[in-house]
Amino acid sequence: MVAQNFVYLYRTLTGVPVYVGYGHTVQRALTHTGASHNRELKAWLVKNKFDLQIAGPYTSEAEAKAVEAALISSMKPRFNKAPGDGPKFVPVGVPPDLWERPQMESLTLAQIGRQSGGALLVYLAAGDFLVDGRKKFDAALPSDEIAVSNIEKNWDITRLVEKWRIRPESIPKVLIGIHGKPSHRFIVGALEINRVAICDQENLRHAKRWSQQRWQIPLIDRESLDFENLRGRRVSNIKFGQFSHQLHIWVDQSGRKRHPV
Repeated sequence: MVAQNFVYLYRTLTGVPVYVGYGHTVQRALTHTGASHNRELKAWLVKNKFDLQIAGPYTSEAEAKAVEAALISSMKPRFNKAPGDGPKFVPVGVPPDLWERPQMESLTLAQIGRQSGGALLVYLAAGDFLVDGRKKFDAALPSDEIAVSNIEKNWDITRLVEKWRIRPESIPKVLIGIHGKPSHRFIVGALEINRVAICDQENLRHAKRWSQQRWQIPLIDRESLDFENLRGRRVSNIKFGQFSHQLHIWVDQSGRKRHPV
C-alpha cells in the first residue's frame, strides 16, 4: 500500500474532540481501538461511542504533522499527551510560554493599580509606523524590542511630572503598554519604572511635530517585560481618548484613577 499522509480526529458523539493523530494510511486511524500505544485513549474508545473523522491525504508528512500540531494546540484534546511537530496556535501578541495569561480573568484598572503598586498605562495603536519613524508594535509578529520602544516614549505627561515632583511617593511603579480594540485589550508589556529618574529633564523630548512636550519613561530593565506577572493579561473597561494627554492613564496603588479625571 502506498504511504500517504492523513490527520484524524476522534470526537464524542456530542462533538467534543478527544484525540488528534497522524498516520501514513487511513488504517492508522482505525487501529487505536485495538493496538494503540495510548492506553487511556484505547480504554476510552472501548467503553464509549465516538465519531472518527479524517483529513487528507496531504502532500508530505511535514504538512500533515503541521496540521496535527495546530489542531492539538487549538482543541487541546483530552488524550493528546504530546504537542505535535509543527507551528502551534498561540495568543495574539503574547509569547508562547505565556499562553495561559489571556485565558485568565480580565483585570480592571483598579486591580492593576493595587497589584502593581501604582501604574502608568499607555496605549499602543495599531499601524505601521509612528510619526517619529519608530515601527509600531505588531501583535501578529510581536517583538520585545519594538514593544519596549513603543511603550517607553513619547508621552505628553508634563502635567503628571509636575505632580510627581511635588509628591515623589506617588510616582507609579510600573509602565504598562496596552494594545487592541476595547473589547479585546491586553497587556503587551509591564516594565518597572526608574522612579528616581522619571522627573529628570534629560527625559524630556522636543520636536516641531508635537504641540506639547513629550517624555521618555526611564526603566529599570528594558528586557524585563513581565513586572508583577502582568504581561499577556487581558484588561476590561479601560478606555483611552484621542488626544495626546488622553493616551495614558495613571492609577495609584490604592486602585484610584488619577489621570485623566
